[in-house]
Amino acid sequence: MKVEVLKLSEEYFEAMISGCSEAMMNAIRRTILEEVPVLAIHEVFIFENPGPMFDEILSHRLGLIPLKTPVGKYLPMDSPECAEGSGERCFTTLSLDVSAGDEPLTVYAKDLECKDAEVYPVYGNIPITKIPPKSRLRLEAIARMGRGRMHAKWQPASLATYSFTDQPGVFIFKLESTGSLPAFEIFKQALGILRDKFKTLMDSVTLLGVEEQNGKESADGVGGVG
Repeated sequence: MKVEVLKLSEEYFEAMISGCSEAMMNAIRRTILEEVPVLAIHEVFIFENPGPMFDEILSHRLGLIPLKTPVGKYLPMDSPECAEGSGERCFTTLSLDVSAGDEPLTVYAKDLECKDAEVYPVYGNIPITKIPPKSRLRLEAIARMGRGRMHAKWQPASLATYSFTDQPGVFIFKLESTGSLPAFEIFKQALGILRDKFKTLMDSVTLLGVEEQNGKESADGVGGVG
């Protein structure tokens, strides 16, 4: 497989991929959307919520805010190390504590403060909720690494698609990141995940008929020596 980069920025990746089948292109696309892990708010503890939004809806909105994810710093929820969910590399915490003055206050993603300075909302201008005058919104949240197959909030890309060209086996692949990870990093991680899956598959494949025949030939060869 040959990859020729056509356009590249922090959030966009476009390449011409040759020597590849349509099935493999679709496998790459699905791996990006379902398997590449990123951080997202997963648990929310609300102490004060004077706004019009129910706690459940507020928590849902928080979970959909893309968070910048440092490469290699945190482990996915489904990794053996995070089975209990208590390891230092399994999560990070965020807090939100804002008060309104004499006017209603719109609370934005930029108001979230994370314990890890490398983790922050990608887009600070996302509105979360509005609180009335002389009130306070206070909560804490836990962000964990998950995959898109668990929930859409863990999808690292808003666009992952491919199109055909006039040449057989040549495709144009386009990827747009949500901002959690650089677009090219998402593409690289997807290829790495696919490689590991294929290796696991090959290591687990047992071709009984072939092995029996090879064993028989080896036995015949040993018996004929001397």
